[in-house]
Amino acid sequence: MNKHPRILLAGGGTGGPVSPVLAVAMEIKKLIPSVEFLFVGTKKGPEKVLVAESGIPFVGMRAARLRRYFSLMNVVDVFVFLASLIASFRILRRFKPSLIFSAGGFVSVPLCWVGKTIGAQIVIHQQDAEVGLANKLIVPLASKITAAFEHTAKNFYSGPGLLKKEKQHAAEWVGNPVRPQIRKPDLVQKKFFKLHDQLPILLVLGGATGAKQINDLIQATLPSLAQTHQIVHQAGKGKNTIQFSSPNYHPFELIPFESYAAILNLAHLVVARAGLSTIAELSATGKVSIIIPMPDSHQEENGKILKAAGAAVVLQKNEVNPGNFLKTIKDLEFNPQWQAKLMNNIKQLMPKDAEKRIAKIITEELNK
Repeated sequence: MNKHPRILLAGGGTGGPVSPVLAVAMEIKKLIPSVEFLFVGTKKGPEKVLVAESGIPFVGMRAARLRRYFSLMNVVDVFVFLASLIASFRILRRFKPSLIFSAGGFVSVPLCWVGKTIGAQIVIHQQDAEVGLANKLIVPLASKITAAFEHTAKNFYSGPGLLKKEKQHAAEWVGNPVRPQIRKPDLVQKKFFKLHDQLPILLVLGGATGAKQINDLIQATLPSLAQTHQIVHQAGKGKNTIQFSSPNYHPFELIPFESYAAILNLAHLVVARAGLSTIAELSATGKVSIIIPMPDSHQEENGKILKAAGAAVVLQKNEVNPGNFLKTIKDLEFNPQWQAKLMNNIKQLMPKDAEKRIAKIITEELNK
């Protein structure tokens, strides 16, 4: 292995693929202190801010959205994808990585395709229960594949889903990486939120890019919630538009990571989407949660797994309304046995050392 190996980290468009990649990078740094990283994400996504907190250099480029349905934007994105291939070649020629690691996101596809032609090893991690199109297009090039869910690892396949039979690929079940601060936060960060001890903390996570459905739901229920809870609300970049004044309501566009790790551990109840990074963090901290999957997306499959495991209260799109939401919160508060069951089940949902396992896999690939 090169004494100073270079690893390109890829992913973005949303915050979901970023956190697990950074968690693995931190573990690799422990194993190989001389390693050099470069994170490549989208220009307009939230990943630049998230990566900046880690101190890893960041480069942004445009990424085509790969659709499997008819849209005139598909024509435009053909040219965007060709441009991203050229940009990938320039980035890779300059950085010369020995290995590319990705946890999804369309920006990863051209990077991995070009990376393979220059001899870089490809390692990918599949977070969601349903394999995304980006990873399906990268899998044939990957030397190693890991997955968050056992079922996904056993049934992993490649290809865009257009053919009746797809080539099978072996994936290793490792769970989903989380950064060490999630398990051992600096609770002094509580001061950042100016909270008190008289009311329970309700943490609402709309994701780094925001979730209009959740934001609208919170806006409709704030008058009631603020009487019984302290609400810390991450509304998303450019989405912090709720006009409501109360000493118990604390809205943010994006919570800094160190403060986020603290408030996640302090929260009595979490409301969130069904992204795998969030689910892994809820599992690591054993949190009681109300999960609202993004409608008509891969998150609905994640929600089904949570519901089947009894690991969270899952509200599908036809169940999301102010009355049902408030009733669910009240039912949880008055049922400590239900809370204890949810906490225990979500703790058992996935292995707890995914970042270490993937870091070991990557260092082994570098040694080949």
